[in-house]
Amino acid sequence: MSDVDTETEAVPSLETLDEEGVSAIHEASMHVVENVGIRLGHERARELLAREGATVDGEVVTVPREIVEDCVADAPSEFTLHARNAEKDVTVGGGRTPVRAPGHGPAHVRTYDGGRRRSQLSDYEALVKLSLSADAVTCTGYRLCEPNDVADERAHVEMLDRSLRLSDMPVMGSAYGERRAQTTMDMVGMVTDDPDLRRPYVAGLVNTVPPRSIEREALAGLLTYAEHGQPPVVSSLTVAGASGPASLAGSMAQANAENLVAITLTQLVERGTPVIYGVPSSGVDTRYGSLSVGSPESALFVSVAAQMGEFYGVPSRGGGGLTDSKSVDYQGGFESMLLQAVTDFAGVDFVLHAAGILESYATVSPEKFLLDCEAIRYLDRFREGFSVDEESLAVDAIEQTEPAGHFLGTGHSAGDREFFRSAFVDKRSHDDWAADGEKSAFEAAHERVQNRLDAYERPELDRDIRRDLDRYVERHSPTC
Repeated sequence: MSDVDTETEAVPSLETLDEEGVSAIHEASMHVVENVGIRLGHERARELLAREGATVDGEVVTVPREIVEDCVADAPSEFTLHARNAEKDVTVGGGRTPVRAPGHGPAHVRTYDGGRRRSQLSDYEALVKLSLSADAVTCTGYRLCEPNDVADERAHVEMLDRSLRLSDMPVMGSAYGERRAQTTMDMVGMVTDDPDLRRPYVAGLVNTVPPRSIEREALAGLLTYAEHGQPPVVSSLTVAGASGPASLAGSMAQANAENLVAITLTQLVERGTPVIYGVPSSGVDTRYGSLSVGSPESALFVSVAAQMGEFYGVPSRGGGGLTDSKSVDYQGGFESMLLQAVTDFAGVDFVLHAAGILESYATVSPEKFLLDCEAIRYLDRFREGFSVDEESLAVDAIEQTEPAGHFLGTGHSAGDREFFRSAFVDKRSHDDWAADGEKSAFEAAHERVQNRLDAYERPELDRDIRRDLDRYVERHSPTC
């Protein structure tokens, strides 16, 4: 037998559009930017563009395409998002494994034993701890749930404080308004012992308001992040048939136009500022007038977002474990797995809502959080492929095994290292499963959540930094 030494091919990129389709969306977006305009609710944002030759009519700005294309070309194609623990730094972009952050913004939590209720600060703390314990999650995120027991004017301080103390991974922070964004800069600079923020440490979500509008507070956050060299995650949640045209192509063109203007602004503040291109768009279910994120259309938007990010040479954001299901059930499983798979294979660089989301962003489940992480592990294993060489072809083992025999107890038994071992999904016989209480995946995940929380160990934080952070939080929480 001839020598063989190869591996399975890497999973090809999932490209929904051909070059002509990508170009058509770009041209439609350029028409919107140049001739229709985007409403910008912040005076400085309008001034920055006007200085370059844009036309301002009230709050609506039209921008010559050469300004947009020149600025977008200056945004880096990849960058490192640094953690307070350097071993947990991550690279955003460059075709690497995507950076994954938990859900963002749910106002409710659903647990196996407690059902659905309004989320609290203690739920936020638990989700931060679970994020640190899960290999599939590589960014702590922000607003993992809304702490409804904390006043809105100080919630951003309390949430970021927990993210920085309870985890040593990279973080996200508030990008809503100059004051909250600056508080984020102060706290992150303090914990990283780099008050000048000489490197990217914190990403902030900046949402547009489709159709064709970016509000004052979002722009203030965007400008503040850019001034400090921190990456905004610009995102247009255009809902096809509601806040965007009913066609997916039309909604994508509109969302793309909004994003391009936002990215342009980051570069006018400081050339080379890292920025992430996000299109978390989906459709509306016209039967109920409800947002539908766990849909084939949502998956199509994910794949196109990745392609457009690649086209512009900037890291992309989209997808995750999304579902419209109200519970941790089969619907939640198949919708989330579809979105996870498309996110992975389309080449998305930064995944927000990677784990835990239920009910079209409205609810988070700690149990689903761990189940989503397990789904990610399945996909990561699939991406690894397998080796094909003389040893793995196992011709000698095949020759030495009698017909209708077995390979148990040999070097090619099921104990081989190539086999994926699920962390807690049940693979036992029916009798063994039944004898152990016939636990569903939801129930098994509930037990594992408790085990993870019981085993949690807080990452070390310098005593002087802790003291300074305590004083800052105490000073800012009551009045922010």
